[in-house]
Amino acid sequence: MATPVPGYLLRPATEADIPAIHALMLEMATFEKLTDTFKATHESLRASFFGPQPAAHCLVIATEAAPAVPIAYIMWFHNYSSFLDRRGLYLEDVYISPAHRGRGLGGWVLKHLAALAVELGCGRFEWVVLDWNQNAIDFYKHHGGEILNDWRIVRVTGDALRRLAGQA
Repeated sequence: MATPVPGYLLRPATEADIPAIHALMLEMATFEKLTDTFKATHESLRASFFGPQPAAHCLVIATEAAPAVPIAYIMWFHNYSSFLDRRGLYLEDVYISPAHRGRGLGGWVLKHLAALAVELGCGRFEWVVLDWNQNAIDFYKHHGGEILNDWRIVRVTGDALRRLAGQA
């Protein structure tokens, strides 16, 4: 696995971390100007990470010094590639509190998840980045990420999802 960053601990989230994760998620939604779509609650996150059929895995980074409150969260899950006929590791979110950026935590996270993907036999490790977030694009390219400009995300949600399902 990746070399740790002194003063920080990268670990699986626990149920006790839910309030901090929720607060960090809201910070990220605010940064991305997406608070109008933010629906997560403490209860929904508990079910998503710790329920009988978890939807995603969550890691946190906390300071080693007390109180060891999470200052970052990382959410990932498995997707699947039909062409590779293997599952992949999909990074849904990585958010590091602004006061802790520039210390190598982001690179540590990417290296940790890449090693985890290899360990789990995944065919690829992927995520999306907002086209206006040039700092993130540059960071990901620096770490070997390839930006796939000819692919577009297709999404159906809310009323459109219900209409498509024939339920509206």
